[in-house]
Amino acid sequence: MYSIYYSVPASDDFAMALGRDAYGNPVAEFFKAVGFFWNNRGGTIIWFIIEFLLNPLNLHIHLGHAYGIYMIVAFLLCFGVILYSVSTVFNYFLKNIEKAKLISSVITFLTAVMLIQNYYYVEAYNWYVGMVAYPMGLAGLFLVLAYLIRYSQTGNKKFLIALTIIGVIVANNTPFDVPIGIIFLYVVFLRKGFNNHIPVFIKRYIPLICFMASGLAAVTAPGNSARQGQYTEPVPLSNSLIQTFADVKYFGMLIIKERPVTFIIAAVLVIIGFAANTKAHKKPENIITLAIASFLVCFGTVLPYVYGRGMTRTYLDVRMQYVLDYFIQISICFGCFVLGQWIGYIVKTNLEKLGYIAACAVAVLGACALIVTGRYATTVSYEVYAKCAEIKASYDLWNGILLEIEQSDSDDVVVNRDYNIHWNKYFLYSGMEPGEVYAVDLDAFYDSQQILPNVYYKKNSITVNYPR
Repeated sequence: MYSIYYSVPASDDFAMALGRDAYGNPVAEFFKAVGFFWNNRGGTIIWFIIEFLLNPLNLHIHLGHAYGIYMIVAFLLCFGVILYSVSTVFNYFLKNIEKAKLISSVITFLTAVMLIQNYYYVEAYNWYVGMVAYPMGLAGLFLVLAYLIRYSQTGNKKFLIALTIIGVIVANNTPFDVPIGIIFLYVVFLRKGFNNHIPVFIKRYIPLICFMASGLAAVTAPGNSARQGQYTEPVPLSNSLIQTFADVKYFGMLIIKERPVTFIIAAVLVIIGFAANTKAHKKPENIITLAIASFLVCFGTVLPYVYGRGMTRTYLDVRMQYVLDYFIQISICFGCFVLGQWIGYIVKTNLEKLGYIAACAVAVLGACALIVTGRYATTVSYEVYAKCAEIKASYDLWNGILLEIEQSDSDDVVVNRDYNIHWNKYFLYSGMEPGEVYAVDLDAFYDSQQILPNVYYKKNSITVNYPR
């Protein structure tokens, strides 16, 4: 939250704000913009609409720390929804055993620690447009998963209606097309979660049909071809499949090998899963099916990105890595807990109390090991603490630049700074490169070569000079 607080508007934030004088009024501008993005930027039109309508820059005032506070609220809402959904899934795995709510709360907390402490995703946490497209989309996807489970448990139609509406919105965002289909099929087809509530086979899959229609609209829009042509020459699908597999493997191994928090929490979750089921002795989820579904979710998330951009090397934008890493880490938590359940199911002796004591001991020893070995320095909390002065100084620099642009009476603004702050991954600068002249037409909605600060601030041109 400290790092998010020191956020400034960046990159596409300027393009996705309403207020261009050329269109007369924001309503006319909005509809013109929707048409432009459909034809030139892709079919994720629902998300373009959300980005326009919720953009804090629509106020056209200097936001200062209000932008960061807005992003903190957005982060807490998205993260809270994800944790609610994770808790719902763990409850589902626990199969109504004694103290299920308490156990699910503990393991959800451990999952949250892993998600927070392993990596920081500045393009998803500090950037408005990145937040809408990725954390908000991911939160929506997990909410669909939670409501699928809740409907399968209760038959309450409000969950069915909600998951259908939210799912249509989520499926309009290409990274989530494949994942939403897989989680739906897992709950409805494999686990037969709707059978007791919807006897007619085809009616069970109406939500999935709606998701597919929304996803097809996203991938068949004319803007996809136009946007893809801006990145690279077309790459064969076979190459993209191989590259996607390499990406999932690479980023998965980073989480496992380079982040000791992962190992500690994974070990604790295995032991808790064992302790929870050694007494209840209920048959757990099929861990092989769960692993396959998790891999397909990760693979299906990255493939549209890799293929659409013609990627031929292992690289993900930070915002895309956010989605993949969250899927990988949550899958690790699910898998380790279910593995522990299987061990408890196989072992015939009741070792519940011993298991919980062992889990606490491993957690404490793991935390001590982080301190003794110095590996605590790999956690996000420590890194933010160590760089807190740099984060604040970076904010002061760029907030001052934006304020000077806004207050300038000149139509051709030149801002000069004789210093720069060393780059760190906990601050996202506004995107204006030193010495570059930003002079996009004032009626433009987007430009493939430049961001649009001059359009937002209604200046003929903006130049910011500072040392690299």
